[in-house]
Amino acid sequence: MNASRPAQNLSFCRMRHRQRGLALITAVLVVAIVATVATTLALGEQVWFRQAQNMTDRAQAISLRQGALSYAAILLGRDGAQNQVDHLGELWAQPLPPLPVEGGMIAFAVSDAQGLFNLNNLVSTGAPSVGDIAMFKRLLTSQGLDPGLSNALLDWLDPGSDVTSPGGAEDSEYLSLPQPYRTANQPLQSVDELRLVKGFSAKAVEALRPYVTALPARTTVNVNTAPEEVLAALFATPPPSATLKRLVADRKDKPFMNLEEFKAPLPPGTVLQIESGVNTGYFLVTIDIRYGRLQRQTLALIQRTAGKATVVWHQLPPLKLAADPDEKN
Repeated sequence: MNASRPAQNLSFCRMRHRQRGLALITAVLVVAIVATVATTLALGEQVWFRQAQNMTDRAQAISLRQGALSYAAILLGRDGAQNQVDHLGELWAQPLPPLPVEGGMIAFAVSDAQGLFNLNNLVSTGAPSVGDIAMFKRLLTSQGLDPGLSNALLDWLDPGSDVTSPGGAEDSEYLSLPQPYRTANQPLQSVDELRLVKGFSAKAVEALRPYVTALPARTTVNVNTAPEEVLAALFATPPPSATLKRLVADRKDKPFMNLEEFKAPLPPGTVLQIESGVNTGYFLVTIDIRYGRLQRQTLALIQRTAGKATVVWHQLPPLKLAADPDEKN
């Protein structure tokens, strides 16, 4: 029996070591599990906190946007009640530096939408508008684009389903595309819709963007705010470039009070072919907001009638798609 006692002691010691090892492994596993759970909970809390912060920033940005739109509407409404002529020397047209707000920054600018050519003028009361079509063709030519693109846009806008002229397109052509769709047969909702019209590449749309717009009603061109390229397209035979440049340079300090003042410096026999004026009913507002981690830009259209300005729509600007390989040259 005494001979077996050392063996028993050895076996007992081994068992104790084994138990201690298992206890140590169990303790390590418990610590690892607790650490994992704690890390998961902490990460979840951080994600939740970040989501809550993002929602707060978004709500604040929306409030800032609404405030900026309200301010722009008040500014334009007061201007309309006090002045019958709109020009680039007025308060609404002056650039403003970014304004700091608690937790962020806001900047906005107002521009005259009627200083641009309204693409929806191409069709008037369901029929093509000859003068506006001619003006649009001149704008296309001035930007190095095919004037025949106007035919495809006419078919897109007019209510009929028949191709009206060579180069036009209706449902039969659009439905045969790899991703088929139908013609709108109604006014454009935005300039970006041109990308759906036959022949209008991304490059062509960007070339036209500084000179065209899409407004919900027929409008005149404000000669006090139109770019030189738009002013030149108002005439079948444009005045000399030097004359237009002088008009554009002088009008900020001495705006035209009526069309007669605009036409007075022009060469004799120069005929204004497009409906024009010196006042405006539609304005574009661009709002840039940075609040916390959120950065957002908003585009808005404001309509002013009888001294009262209202927001027609506001939207985030669309993503600019890269040009197709065949459009890069």
